[in-house]
Amino acid sequence: MWQSIITRVGPAELVTAAFSLPLFSLVLALVVIGGLLIGMWAHRRRTGPGSSEARTLLPGRFLAERRVLSVAALTVIVVYAIENVVRGYLLNLADIVEWWQYAMPLFTASVGLIFMLGFLSLERGALSGQPVVSLARRTWTSFTSFPRLVGVGAASLALIATTVAAGLASSPDDLGRYILLAIPVPNVPIDALRPWFYGWAYGVPVLVCLAALMVVTWAALRRNSLRPFLGPQTLVVEKRARVEVATGVVRIATASMLLALGGAFRFIDRAGSIAGLQVGGDGGRTDSYDLAWRYAEFAVAAGYLAPLLEIAAFVLLLLVVTGVPLKEAFLHAQDGSPQRVLSESVR
Repeated sequence: MWQSIITRVGPAELVTAAFSLPLFSLVLALVVIGGLLIGMWAHRRRTGPGSSEARTLLPGRFLAERRVLSVAALTVIVVYAIENVVRGYLLNLADIVEWWQYAMPLFTASVGLIFMLGFLSLERGALSGQPVVSLARRTWTSFTSFPRLVGVGAASLALIATTVAAGLASSPDDLGRYILLAIPVPNVPIDALRPWFYGWAYGVPVLVCLAALMVVTWAALRRNSLRPFLGPQTLVVEKRARVEVATGVVRIATASMLLALGGAFRFIDRAGSIAGLQVGGDGGRTDSYDLAWRYAEFAVAAGYLAPLLEIAAFVLLLLVVTGVPLKEAFLHAQDGSPQRVLSESVR
């Protein structure tokens, strides 16, 4: 049976259908991460395990911070997958505005980072000995790199611009919900086609959750940077650990924005790329009409970009879950000294 289906549909249609499923992006991301883990395992098998000095000196509380970040990233993936399956296959949501579909990744990431912020704030009472206050001026950007900040900023701006532009292009239905897109039929006295669209009814919750996520991300980065160090003997290792914490926070925030943006792109593509309309007439006659939306090319491009954004988002989340230190692995391959790896990571 499956062979007949494949023969009738064709490989191109099967690939297109697979990429139309958001969870297929998760499968591809798992393949990417699996390849990275296998590559790192093979490298370590050739060169040896290397020095464990950095892991030995690392305070136990930083290991707990990694676990909190891993759980937060895994929660975003699991909640996204469960929502996708339940909404798409188990519920009948006809005439329901499913705004939570696009806001859920942002909300889940915000909750996870709130737990991370609370965990970092509880450490103030757990410090032992004489904490060290660094003489260097520290801000919320001290332990994250400029490219990562550019990435999360670009993702947030892209999501804001897409949501606002789609909201302005949307039109209300009979209930006043901005969920429709009016696509006119040129040169024909026919009412415009009005498919469901990523309008304000979807976009406003997304913008609210995005604002909350940006505030929580800033607060977590600030708390991670400004807390005192444990002591002079662990200063370098603590800086390295804080780089990992800041990296995880930024990756979770960026990934959730990309998931929301990918979902919005899929919705825009479904509605905005409609190009034709067929109307049945008397005697079985069918009339075909061309539709004209001036941003249809952007809708088609959004449909192609959506799976790529989702794959990138899942890869970022899985990097946090697995704790794959990509940059540090390459540095360690060049020079096995953990001191050099740590110092280069916090410049």
